[in-house]
Amino acid sequence: MADSFILGLSSGTACLVTCGMIMFPYLMAGSADFKKIAVDLSVFLLTRMMVYFILATVAWYFGQAIFSSAVIRNFLPGVLYIVFAGMLIWYSIGKHRKKECPAAIVTTVENHRLVPVLLGIVNSIGFCPALLIIITKGATQGTLVKSYLAFLAFFAGSSLWFLPLPFAGKIQRKQVIQTIGIFATGIAGTIFIIKGITILIGGILNG
Repeated sequence: MADSFILGLSSGTACLVTCGMIMFPYLMAGSADFKKIAVDLSVFLLTRMMVYFILATVAWYFGQAIFSSAVIRNFLPGVLYIVFAGMLIWYSIGKHRKKECPAAIVTTVENHRLVPVLLGIVNSIGFCPALLIIITKGATQGTLVKSYLAFLAFFAGSSLWFLPLPFAGKIQRKQVIQTIGIFATGIAGTIFIIKGITILIGGILNG
């Protein structure tokens, strides 16, 4: 679970940097007090957790069929880990990558009570190499409970960065957050590249 937590930790900083300017005005609009911000943030996080549990279920279900063959099970996860981990590192440090937040869709929503829910959904399923990695991990777990635990650890790591929001009106020291994100991404990427290589070597040795 530690690798899933670190993976979530790396993706959480990216969410803050790329989506912050869209999310925060809604979570802390106008004269919003601590209670309102806390409630909106709780709805946002609860929605994300529910989406991740759904993804964990779907990933595990299809994983049972896709990885039923020993040959596929011994090689495909390793290849996916290496590819997605490489994408994760590039996604974080790529200077020419266009960083856009899929949460921009909420700017068209008139009912502000729905905004935290929609933000939670869009933020959870938006394209992210880290999400592809955790989906791969969830699909390769032997039991549904293990898939849930992997996604729960990922959720915990990615949500950690949002908890101080009720105490701060805006993100300061953006460069510090970016640095932490790159560092966490490097660790997560390395962990899953090693995991992928290990799986491939094991597959070769086990024939």
